[in-house]
Amino acid sequence: MKEIIERHKRIALQFSGGKDSIALLHLMRPYWDRLTVYWLDTGDSFPEAREIVEQVDRMVPRFERIEGRQPSVIAQFGIPSDIVPANATPIGIAAKGGGVLIQDRYSCCMRSLMMPMHEQMKADGITLVIRGQKASDRMRSPIKSGHVEDGIEYLFPLEAWDDSRVFAFLREQGVALPRYYEVMRASPDCMSCSAYWEDGRAAYLKRHHPEAYEECQRRLNAISDATAEAIAHFNMEIGR
Repeated sequence: MKEIIERHKRIALQFSGGKDSIALLHLMRPYWDRLTVYWLDTGDSFPEAREIVEQVDRMVPRFERIEGRQPSVIAQFGIPSDIVPANATPIGIAAKGGGVLIQDRYSCCMRSLMMPMHEQMKADGITLVIRGQKASDRMRSPIKSGHVEDGIEYLFPLEAWDDSRVFAFLREQGVALPRYYEVMRASPDCMSCSAYWEDGRAAYLKRHHPEAYEECQRRLNAISDATAEAIAHFNMEIGR
């Protein structure tokens, strides 16, 4: 890892506020003077995440905030969902003469988070990106540590780690995690996200952020209404 870092002058550590990026930040402490920490504000970030970000901003020599596009992406492409029925796509809505526009969850993340981050890396002339991606992550980019694209090399120091090792390392470092890990399976990027149903977001929002919970439920109800007909037809097709 040291040899890779020494080859580069423009180094970015991409920080999300989740457990993996927190562990990565502490692991990379010997190199803080050589890198810049980047955090992308989705425009709908959890207050808990913002608290961590403020702490990190005070800790590291160089910290940059990137403006995300979640609100405008949803306005243009629709609310995110794990299921997208045909009648909720742009063509489906045009054919029906109305309806709720829905996009798949990965497209929403790509448009809201990943593209703005990558654009900033290129604009700042970054040649090495350090990220807390693990091979065991259920949600990860298809590239591996050492990959080079658009003149940018990617380094994933936690690639061989699993969640248990991350938690153990954070305990050793005396790092307290955000309270949403008590309920949710993963660190959330957006409060009002209506996708990633397996994460347990609704229960956490209901308890700690009731206003955001109401907005999330409004979107989930819209998805329920939009998918009901397609699900009913699907169940008939498979004999249920």
